Amino acid sequence: MNTGKPQLVFWNQGSGTIFLATIPENPKNNEGWNLEAIYSGNAGSSRSWYPEGLAAADIDGDGQVDLLAGNQWFKYRNGKFHPIKVATIGGRIAAGKFKPGKTMQIVTAPGDGSGPLKWYECTGNPEDSSAWIEHTLLERDLIHGHSLEIADINGDGQLDIFAAEMAKWSEKDWQKIDYPGATAFIFWGDGKGNFRKQEFIKGMDFHEAKLGDLDGDGDIDILNKPYTWQTPRIDIFLQKGKN
Repeated sequence: MNTGKPQLVFWNQGSGTIFLATIPENPKNNEGWNLEAIYSGNAGSSRSWYPEGLAAADIDGDGQVDLLAGNQWFKYRNGKFHPIKVATIGGRIAAGKFKPGKTMQIVTAPGDGSGPLKWYECTGNPEDSSAWIEHTLLERDLIHGHSLEIADINGDGQLDIFAAEMAKWSEKDWQKIDYPGATAFIFWGDGKGNFRKQEFIKGMDFHEAKLGDLDGDGDIDILNKPYTWQTPRIDIFLQKGKN
């Protein structure tokens, strides 16, 4: 960190360890990359699934990029990453500014498992776990919620949350759907910490869906691929609005 050059952070899920990699001058050659283990632990995962979820954002507003992983954010201080627990479970994790203030808010989803979909705001010192207050986005568990993205989807200047479930996750009996009721949701933010839930689509498999302007018309679209449901395939949802 603070090298002025891009770096790579990744989970080794088998060992429950996060590594920081220094990218070499010529990353396409076969020389080994220097790796530093910066965290080891379950990060909110349970026995039913492994630790996952990574993001980067300036959580405490000090101008330095911080890490998020599992159910924690990591403050870089004195040459080390210090984990601060925020959420009860780990999985997908993302950060955004859903209401005014110096500190960003954090959203977590269960990833490869079932669990709550919540957002967290800090009411004091962001390095104090007890200062993070949870808010429920969905009144039921999210079932294999492996897609979590934050963006201003409708262009109103406020951040929204996209979260979606998997319909098929097992690798046995390819024709059988694990969860026919899998749903993709959009939570429309008002910039004051309030959200309006909308079911975007039901009965499709979402795995690592991404938001972005796919057709270059200035608004946010959705790019998705399933895990094992009716593969190979890619699903593109183009927003057709005023732009």
